[in-house]
Amino acid sequence: MALSGVAFLALASCNEQTTKSSEQRAEKNAIAPLVVAGSYVTPDYEKRNEGYDWVGISVTSTDSSTIAIQVRSRGDKKKPTCTLDANASKIEEGLYQATLQGKQVLFTFNTTSVTVSAANPDDSAILNFYCSGGASLAGTYSKTPGALDSTQVTK
Repeated sequence: MALSGVAFLALASCNEQTTKSSEQRAEKNAIAPLVVAGSYVTPDYEKRNEGYDWVGISVTSTDSSTIAIQVRSRGDKKKPTCTLDANASKIEEGLYQATLQGKQVLFTFNTTSVTVSAANPDDSAILNFYCSGGASLAGTYSKTPGALDSTQVTK
């Protein structure tokens, strides 16, 4: 009888550990969705008060699968370098796609940045169309707190 009691306790504790492991795996898989809304900027944004040119991207969620993207550049000292207004659709978590002049453009988000690229490398020239002076929308933009500097951004 003592032997069967020990066996019962062993099985019960084993079952409890299995349940805890299953719960822990479920918690890991239930990761909070990535927040893509916000402002993203080129590195020179930090030096904007010294007169440096910069480009920023403002992202707002329009619904659970679509975002509105506004690209603006410094416009208070000279003609703005880059301007774009577009909507992008969610492909998967952190990846959105917009169609610009029939070409697919990807916006790849993580917690600290967004990278803009053409879905097909042969179409990367489309990212130059929205900028002047040889600039391109392509590249990685760092997330910054708050909105873009309204005194410098193009309207």
